[in-house]
Amino acid sequence: MKNSLLHKLLKSDGSVANYPPVGEHYTLEELQKAVGGYIEVVSLKDDYIMVINEEGKCQGLLLNQKATDLYGNNQDYIVGNALVCQSKGENIV
Repeated sequence: MKNSLLHKLLKSDGSVANYPPVGEHYTLEELQKAVGGYIEVVSLKDDYIMVINEEGKCQGLLLNQKATDLYGNNQDYIVGNALVCQSKGENIV
């Protein structure tokens, strides 16, 4: 994965927005605001992670094709907004 997606919010409408942490690390509140609810962290390639809405499928959120393609799991899909971070410990409190 390229650093070009780091700190990007991949929205289910296909748009991409910058979403850097306010401080050195993301706070729980920042992450919840980004995805619109409780967070779930999924692993990507090369020490990257994606933060998604834990209850997004139950809430009927729209498919996020960009995030699903990035996730690369043929058995699953991503819905709602998804935030790309560098690693589990580096950008998240």
